[in-house]
Amino acid sequence: MKIQFILAGWHFDQIPTYDGLKELSNNNESINVFWSCHREPTDYIKNNFNYKVFFNGGEECGAYDQAIDYLNLDDNTVCFFLHDDLIVKNWEFIYMCIDRLNKGYKVVGNGRDYNDNFDPFKTTKIGIKEKFDGATFRDYVKEENQYLFDSVLPIVKVRPSFICMKYSDVKSIGGFEPSKEAYTPPLTTADEWCPTDEPHYRGTKGIGSFGNLFPALVCYKMNKVLGTQNITWLSNSYVDSEFIYECQRGNITDVHPMS
Repeated sequence: MKIQFILAGWHFDQIPTYDGLKELSNNNESINVFWSCHREPTDYIKNNFNYKVFFNGGEECGAYDQAIDYLNLDDNTVCFFLHDDLIVKNWEFIYMCIDRLNKGYKVVGNGRDYNDNFDPFKTTKIGIKEKFDGATFRDYVKEENQYLFDSVLPIVKVRPSFICMKYSDVKSIGGFEPSKEAYTPPLTTADEWCPTDEPHYRGTKGIGSFGNLFPALVCYKMNKVLGTQNITWLSNSYVDSEFIYECQRGNITDVHPMS
């Protein structure tokens, strides 16, 4: 069995986690680590891991999709899709996730995300690009996957900070969303929507609008294709488990503290 870690490269600041990944890959021929970077990585990453810098679009879901398009993965490969600001408390999560997959689950998250009643026909008045002004959520989906988005669907969600799936199941849902037509980096200069240089998209003060939409599109497909009953988590707590803490924008927060 092959194990592939794919990290969305942006923060590059959790060295203990990266040291653990380096040790795993150096000591196990079946474990590989790949960094899908949306900006130039540090020398530490360059010197210790296989990486590629991709166009900064689609947030972490874009980074994951760019990676699987680039890598030649076997269907039975167990994939771990990770934010690079995770704090790993216990590496036993690898065995826990594989055990869940062996029991028939298709998707394993870390901390449970909030449920949603997702409406693919909801519109975005101001789109991520002008061509998406007035577009529906469904319009952000790859054309070949849009047929799946045919109704409002109650969904459970995994946060894109940590997703474990077999590659065959990643393929069965058509990869990650959005379509490449929606790829665009956040704006970083003050404008009519955001009075500061805080990263944001058109029509918003931050990146949460599309940063939340794209994972929701992926979770919709997980529920629709793989089945809600086949999605599970290492913990029912948001962002935190006994194995991993998912930083928010690179930080531990008081609202969601680490146990």
